Amino acid sequence: MKVNLWLGRPPHAHGDGADDIPFLDVHLPAPERAGGAAMLLLPGGAYTFLSDKSGIQYAEWLADAGIAGIVVHFRLGSAGYRHPAVLADAWRALDLALRHAGGWGIDPTRIGVIGTSAGGHLAAMMLAGVTGPGDERRETRPGLGVLCYPVISLSDPLAHHETRGNFLGAQADDKDLQARFSGELLVDDSTPPCFLWHTLDDPEVSAGNTLAYARVLHEHGLPYELHLYQEGPHALGLARGTGLHWTDDCLRWLRGHGY
Repeated sequence: MKVNLWLGRPPHAHGDGADDIPFLDVHLPAPERAGGAAMLLLPGGAYTFLSDKSGIQYAEWLADAGIAGIVVHFRLGSAGYRHPAVLADAWRALDLALRHAGGWGIDPTRIGVIGTSAGGHLAAMMLAGVTGPGDERRETRPGLGVLCYPVISLSDPLAHHETRGNFLGAQADDKDLQARFSGELLVDDSTPPCFLWHTLDDPEVSAGNTLAYARVLHEHGLPYELHLYQEGPHALGLARGTGLHWTDDCLRWLRGHGY
């Protein structure tokens, strides 16, 4: 089920083409499987493209497990969209899920987010309540987060430069903005529970991102579960056939939190 994120022209829009119209791809579980929980899915792709591996494939996996999977087709840096538009799309996705919860058979108190690679960066912004470069934080956040080999920091040495460039655009070298949009610096006492995983030899996004985020969660005494696998390339998605059974552990963790 496709649902446009915005009525009329989206905020910060440059044009009216396909790249300018963000939308949701909603995958609801069969009624006999549905448990009432939902996850917003923010795919990877360095803000250059949206990967099906961490979009529709995740949605189908979750729906089969009784959890609604809502793929967020947010606007991209490769189409000229930066942090104001990308963040607006992410928050609008949560607001629409809350608005349609009754019709979609979703419990509004059980809507989480899964972010993968660059989508993990966007998810970390949502978990922190970040709506822009200012200091204001949004109170209504996802109920929990799953971060899959995420980009967390936009500051060197951990930053993934393509992701940073697409998110900040011409301001990519602004160190203040880099810090303001670095997830490890944004954790607060309201950050929801998190499940994190990464491979230690990921050649594209350093596992140091995940370790930095987990360390701060730990310092704040927040609930989290961390899985570090010794070997594996970037962009594994569901990692079927690799021997990395993160999906089983993630479902166990989600069930433990009432999802």
